[in-house]
Amino acid sequence: MKKILLAGAAAAATALVCGCGQRVTDSLPEQDGSRTDYSLAFFRNVVAGSAADDNVFVSPYSAGVALSMLAEGAEGETREEIVKALGGSTFAADVLEADSLVDVRSANSAWVRSGFEVKKDYVSLLSKSYGAMIQTRNFSDPATVGAINRWCSDNTEGRIPEIIETISPDMVMFLINALYFKAPWETAFDESRTEDRAFHGSAGETLVPMMWAKEKYRYAEYQGCQLVELPYSGGRYSMLVALPASGMSMDDAVSYLSGAAYDAALGMLESREVILTMPKFKFETDMVLNNVFNVMGVERAFSNAAQFGGISDASVAVDEIRQKCFVEVNEQGSEAAAVTSISVRVTSAFPGKPAAVVMTVDRPFLFAIVDGAHDNILFMGRIMNINDND
Repeated sequence: MKKILLAGAAAAATALVCGCGQRVTDSLPEQDGSRTDYSLAFFRNVVAGSAADDNVFVSPYSAGVALSMLAEGAEGETREEIVKALGGSTFAADVLEADSLVDVRSANSAWVRSGFEVKKDYVSLLSKSYGAMIQTRNFSDPATVGAINRWCSDNTEGRIPEIIETISPDMVMFLINALYFKAPWETAFDESRTEDRAFHGSAGETLVPMMWAKEKYRYAEYQGCQLVELPYSGGRYSMLVALPASGMSMDDAVSYLSGAAYDAALGMLESREVILTMPKFKFETDMVLNNVFNVMGVERAFSNAAQFGGISDASVAVDEIRQKCFVEVNEQGSEAAAVTSISVRVTSAFPGKPAAVVMTVDRPFLFAIVDGAHDNILFMGRIMNINDND
């Protein structure tokens, strides 16, 4: 499996070659199942919908897994749109490899409203191909919200403690992916060299703790853009950090994001001694991704024309795709977490449980005492009147 890189790293690789590349469009091309193209298109569209001064941090992987689970139950044009948005790739049966130093894991779950019929084949597929935990719960019970959020917290080491606040009456299912990553650098930064220095942000200059290292890293540059790869312990996972050329706007850098640019940038990396200064940082993000996936071509899934016959015979549609992320980068290494939740609602009246029946026995009635095991009526009677002395 290709390296799973932080979303900021994807932007970094493209910034390197933006001087000679071509701007890319918002929709994905017809191609051969490239996760890279999907991931970069996803990041590009999130950036396009964010305020100019906002930090952006997302997990294409977590969103891809959740969307893949949804696609498994989609049919017709609905499925085609989702698969195309994913670049034709699939995240089924993925296994992230951790070791004694690198903690990386992905967990899936499906939460279903009690009384809502989900097709057995779909449940079986989620369990077998995605390792999803399947839970049927009373969505009217506030404890269900707590259970879902507790699962998210448990699978992100407490970094994403909540993904939902309430459950509306028309909600029948949640498909959730949780992703967690924590790893030390292959070579840690010396904490004694960290000092406050000016960071010239888009909203102004601030003093921030800056880490410093003089090490051999894989490095490349082109027309003033710089790219460095910082390996985590073991070498399988790494962070790419890019600095656009002086005077180049971040909008221009991001506009050249493409799989070809990314591959070209990685191909230019070579071992060099680098004096690196970069900030420590830590922040969280919370966003609804409906508009992002709309731009990427997923439209029917959100409408009453959605085709999810693989999930249920009932008419359902996607209500919301939400993602929360956390990231911290310091002298020792990095920690990152994400939870992506896809909520599914009914588009027609959900029958639910029958209303409670009211029975007031205040007139003549019949009764019986029976042996249910052998269909024997042991006693049977008719009561017409009841006196105080009876």
